[in-house]
Amino acid sequence: MEIEESYQEARQILSQNLEKGRAKLSPDEKLKCDIAQAIIYEHDQKRLQAASIFYNLSQKKPEYFQRAIINGLTAPASAKRQALLLTIYRDSRIQKSKWLPFIKSNVLQDLLKWNDIENFARETKVNPNLFCEHIITAISRFYSNISIQKLAQYCKLKQEEAYELLENMIITERLQAQIDQQQGYIQFQHKEQCTIEEFCTNLYSLCQ
Repeated sequence: MEIEESYQEARQILSQNLEKGRAKLSPDEKLKCDIAQAIIYEHDQKRLQAASIFYNLSQKKPEYFQRAIINGLTAPASAKRQALLLTIYRDSRIQKSKWLPFIKSNVLQDLLKWNDIENFARETKVNPNLFCEHIITAISRFYSNISIQKLAQYCKLKQEEAYELLENMIITERLQAQIDQQQGYIQFQHKEQCTIEEFCTNLYSLCQ
């Protein structure tokens, strides 16, 4: 029995079933709880967690594979996101996806084209700005430093929005960089970036 995919119903189903304790749930009840948890994560913008659960669910229910792709692609930039996208990319089912080239570009951390981002966002009804972190990560691979103004233009953000996003990525250790607010530049720390470069090289070899 499928559950209606609404946030409120998902919360109710999860609450009711978990009161029993997961060990006492039937396989069908556990499945409902997993679907409900993924829906809640998706609603709460916890896209990496949602993507992971949707991907696991898709092994038995293929209709959730697309939800795994969408949430994985729009999750915040991180090594865990890259690992999940690589897992999705290596799944044989991805060959049938019209988003295959876009997924590969994300896996390889290429600098995405805004036309591709906007096409994906239009089809999936997601905010294209969710890809700004990916763009910044890709830029950090090719630049030692860049003006915040130019970076904001790449990301189609206001300059103050770019500052806020960069500061969040640095604070959460998802970007190794220093911001020079006086000069209006960001300096990427390529000593740490070498590890990411090696990681991307390994990803490329795996994607061939």
